[in-house]
Amino acid sequence: MDVLVIGATGYIGSHIARSLRDRGHEVTGFARTDGNIATLHEAGFSAVSGSFDDLPALATLAADFEVVVMAAMPSFDHELEMMRVLVESCTRGRTRHLLFTSGTGVLSIESLDGRWSQDTFAEDDPFPFPARPVRTVRIQTENLVRQASGEGLSTFVIRPALVYGNGGSIQIPQIFESVRLTGSACYLGHGLNLYSAVHVEDLAEVYCLAIEKGTPGALYHAISGEANYRAIAEAVAKVTGREAKSLSYEAACELWGKLYVDMAIAVNSRSIAKRTIADLGWEPRHIDVIEDIRNGSYAECYRSVLAE
Repeated sequence: MDVLVIGATGYIGSHIARSLRDRGHEVTGFARTDGNIATLHEAGFSAVSGSFDDLPALATLAADFEVVVMAAMPSFDHELEMMRVLVESCTRGRTRHLLFTSGTGVLSIESLDGRWSQDTFAEDDPFPFPARPVRTVRIQTENLVRQASGEGLSTFVIRPALVYGNGGSIQIPQIFESVRLTGSACYLGHGLNLYSAVHVEDLAEVYCLAIEKGTPGALYHAISGEANYRAIAEAVAKVTGREAKSLSYEAACELWGKLYVDMAIAVNSRSIAKRTIADLGWEPRHIDVIEDIRNGSYAECYRSVLAE
């Protein structure tokens, strides 16, 4: 099938694009800059240009593809409006599958001192905790996409946890950055809090499987293990030859910024991929984020950064 990947030059989107191409799909990336067009062409993909500020043009474009994958990361409010427009255009156009990338941040439970939480969630488990800001908007977007499944259009929401592998991630590079800035691999408080984790290549396979045999309207988690932040920091410390160091909440906010700490560090977000495994037969190949940091993709990737 012909596939449009929005966010195809990003960390997650680029892996999705490659996995879909490896499955025999014709993949086109949506590019917002000339540089991204060049990047897509160098990787062997077709490219179309556009802007997130021109949603009618994006909607017209998306309607011409059989599969549309949203893997970009605009602001949450803008994301909701984008998906509303894409749902409408895909419903009217020739699109057969629409996939939206959410995240298990919607399951975050505050942990300002880095304590571990007992709570973990499968895809459609109730979440009996106060809604954090990211959940309030993202759940609206998820529901919008899931409820759009109908005759001719299958929609899916994919929720990855902490994504790692091939030198990328959001959280792990920030711990390497803490080494450069402070001389230590830093974590919050007890360091026992965590996001569940998934390797980016295993995550990309979930999109392929959802297209091939997913249940229309389904929510699929992508989870293949978990490691707490202290263990991750200790792995970074081993790679860099430094010590791991606990920070207070206030010190963590000073280092990383309050918004980032509140969203990504001072929380537990534990989840399991029960429906993904049952529906799709997904079998992740990468199961150890700590080993990947110690002996895999990160050591070489960050050697030059740490030398600055």
